[in-house]
Amino acid sequence: MKHKITVEGFGYRLRPVKKSDAAFIIAVRLEDAERNKFIHTISPDVSKQEEWIENYFLREGDYYFIVENRVTGEGEGLIGVYDAKDGKAEWGRWVIKKDSLAAVESVDLAYRAAFEKIGLNELYCRTVQDNADVVSFHESIGEKTRRVIENAFEINGNTYNAVEQYADKEIFYGEIHPLLERKAALIFKRNMKLAIGDFEFHHIGVASRDFEKDLAAFTFLGYTRSSAVFEDEEQGIRGLFLEAKGQPRLELLSDLEGRATVSPILEAGNKMYHFGYCVSDIEKALDVFIKGKAKVVSPLKPSTYFGKRICFLLLPNLYMIELIEK
Repeated sequence: MKHKITVEGFGYRLRPVKKSDAAFIIAVRLEDAERNKFIHTISPDVSKQEEWIENYFLREGDYYFIVENRVTGEGEGLIGVYDAKDGKAEWGRWVIKKDSLAAVESVDLAYRAAFEKIGLNELYCRTVQDNADVVSFHESIGEKTRRVIENAFEINGNTYNAVEQYADKEIFYGEIHPLLERKAALIFKRNMKLAIGDFEFHHIGVASRDFEKDLAAFTFLGYTRSSAVFEDEEQGIRGLFLEAKGQPRLELLSDLEGRATVSPILEAGNKMYHFGYCVSDIEKALDVFIKGKAKVVSPLKPSTYFGKRICFLLLPNLYMIELIEK
């Protein structure tokens, strides 16, 4: 059915299938004949897949998703929640590209979509019994086995039994989600490393009207000056770095005369201005964050203090970050 459900995770998102995804669906489904021997074959004809999608749009209780990499913006798989009835639905149509790490988080997101967006109370899946790796995967994440259904599938002329496994909200949030979320976080860090190289926290930017007053206050927390005061005409700011053992580095920032870079932050009643991160490839990092729905508020430009380029972005949660070229 046509729906607008999107679910965001650490490194992946689920977004609705569109008619324009027909070629991608075919490519993923036909990528590996051996691996896909337990799913129904499809035609390589894009027009036939488009027709299937058009018919899918007319079905109620059927939610089909593209599994999309939030770091690269590329699709890496398919997953669906369908036959929704009486608070329950089956999940499947699950095919992930061979070189993708999306499997773990895609399952977590499918459950979240079902319980948090669609309003279901249970998801079940029916897997070909001979597909031992997938049956084992379901067991390993904490799904419960309900029954074996004899002669449940006929695929490419062969008949197979199905193993029905399930999880309700209590099982998912108590057992499955914590496990999958931990694994998804580690996979996201790996994907970020592959995409942009080094990504290291550097400082917290603190808006200031009076450096000496703020320095006196931060001294009580163990901070001392770690740089001289510097001015950056391009950014319209004066800056001063502070450091304390075992605490994050701070950058005090105030406006140069006649400029209004940080004063709006102070007028809004805030002091914490941004988080700064050093990156090995600032162009790639900028592209990744833009694909992650961050907005550029200050484009790439040289920094007086760092001697390299910097830029500022606003994350979807309205928090500011600074990227600093290593």
